Amino acid sequence: MPSYVGFLRNPVKAYTGLSPDEAQRTLDEYLAWNAERERAGTPVSGGGLSRGGRVVRLAGGELTSTDGPHTESSEIVGGYLVLEAADLDQAEKIFGSHPHLAIGSIEVRAIGERGCTD
Repeated sequence: MPSYVGFLRNPVKAYTGLSPDEAQRTLDEYLAWNAERERAGTPVSGGGLSRGGRVVRLAGGELTSTDGPHTESSEIVGGYLVLEAADLDQAEKIFGSHPHLAIGSIEVRAIGERGCTD
């Protein structure tokens, strides 16, 4: 069965200002969604991403890097989830039940076994 990745996108300040109770409630909702996926037989793996990193390029035979992702963006990719689904429609339906959609979006893509695929 093909694998799909869901990139969790949200406004840069989506989680700032959450009280400890709100942060815990959000975490509990995410964990409950993961547990439901396990019970449904469509387990999910994934993780959070740091806010900063580097973009690496080869330019003129020389390795260069810049800080990234770019902070002027109004949206960040804060995490990712990977699951198996029969097709993109099923993956969309599964990701469509994730509680993250209350504050942001989820970009869903197939993971190509032979590089970039349609």
